[in-house]
Amino acid sequence: MGADQGRDGSRFSELTRRELEVLSLLATGDSNRRLAHRLGIAERTVKAHLTSLMRKLGVESRVEAALLAQRYQKALSDLRVIPQGPIGERAVSCKSDV
Repeated sequence: MGADQGRDGSRFSELTRRELEVLSLLATGDSNRRLAHRLGIAERTVKAHLTSLMRKLGVESRVEAALLAQRYQKALSDLRVIPQGPIGERAVSCKSDV
């Protein structure tokens, strides 16, 4: 992808809303299990979304995707895909965190 592509969030235009949510949360550094818990979906579904969004964004790793999400956090926020309320809160615990 070109260096100038994405300044306005256009680099995310191919992603589904759920892929955008996963990407936004990926920047927190949480595990797939934790992301699944926060989104209320199966861990396997998180993995499928990650695979799909990484392919669409042309990145080769989860780390690259997370760095991209951090870099374009404002664009993701402008797209209103960062989950709000209980799903988006870091204080939500799951058994694996205890």
